[in-house]
Amino acid sequence: MKVLKAKISHPKKQIFQIKDLTYIKKNPYPDTLEEDKRKTWMNDGMNDPIEIIKHEISETPRKGANGAEYKEKQYSIYKGSSRINYALANGYDAIEGIIIND
Repeated sequence: MKVLKAKISHPKKQIFQIKDLTYIKKNPYPDTLEEDKRKTWMNDGMNDPIEIIKHEISETPRKGANGAEYKEKQYSIYKGSSRINYALANGYDAIEGIIIND
């Protein structure tokens, strides 16, 4: 398992499988980053762990558009979707994060 690790130590830091996270699929860099810095913004690694919200999964099956079964995930990203997309684009399958609502 290839893990994108944060430099900052945090007592609640955990490793999360990216496939278990709900996140915004977007560019693998912050939208506000200048274009000439987009390829190198993570060269020094990830400073802080991503921030994650833990959800209760309903026991009642939920339906989405056109009646399709909706698969709930226990975790969603509060802060760090760009880092998730960077991790996926660079071969990582796990990332360090902290649950902020525990």
